[in-house]
Amino acid sequence: MERPDISTLLRQTRILRAPRRMLSTFGATRIAYHLLSPVAEPQGKTRIRRGTVVSEKPLIVTADSFAERFKDFGESADEFAPWVSEAYKDLLRALEYNFRNEGFSTSMVSAVPADAVDRAIKELDASDERHGAIVACPDAGWSLALMKLTLEEAARSFPTHLRDLERRGLFDPDGKRRAALRREIEGLFAAAQGDPEAREALGLKLREHGLFEEYEDRFLGLF
Repeated sequence: MERPDISTLLRQTRILRAPRRMLSTFGATRIAYHLLSPVAEPQGKTRIRRGTVVSEKPLIVTADSFAERFKDFGESADEFAPWVSEAYKDLLRALEYNFRNEGFSTSMVSAVPADAVDRAIKELDASDERHGAIVACPDAGWSLALMKLTLEEAARSFPTHLRDLERRGLFDPDGKRRAALRREIEGLFAAAQGDPEAREALGLKLREHGLFEEYEDRFLGLF
């Protein structure tokens, strides 16, 4: 049977219950999930996929291998990789996570999806997995649904992560660039005391970064 296109799979995917706990900035986070899919034959049954996505400690790096980022997300993960990479490119570029799907299992229950959802919610509320997620999705698109859930949780947690990283001085690219520029300028000032070429380089650097007026008196004092 021909697989529906990605847009169709996405329209039929709904996150019915998001995890109550956001991803951790420092350390691993575990998200228990239930993916519920209607089954065409026999009718009146629902396939339930259970497992836990482990979000590894994030690192501020350039995104690299998709396969390394999503481990054990099903055989169809590579098929959905181009869409996922494009749809979440800004997030993936800014903050790296490694996601691993653990404890994966599949079962079939004699219930329509609505009833299966009610059971899953009660099961989560009564267990240690009360921070888990419930997603309704097509059977053919469960890998895509799991990646969507995982990345939307990463996006939801992203602002908090930035604040945490900035508080610890671990993520401030603009500040680091400014500090590096100031150090370079101070080095040029020191060299320019007796080197006309360094003075020329210093003047060009100040104008290039719009800092000439700020340093003008000090610069002219070299002459």
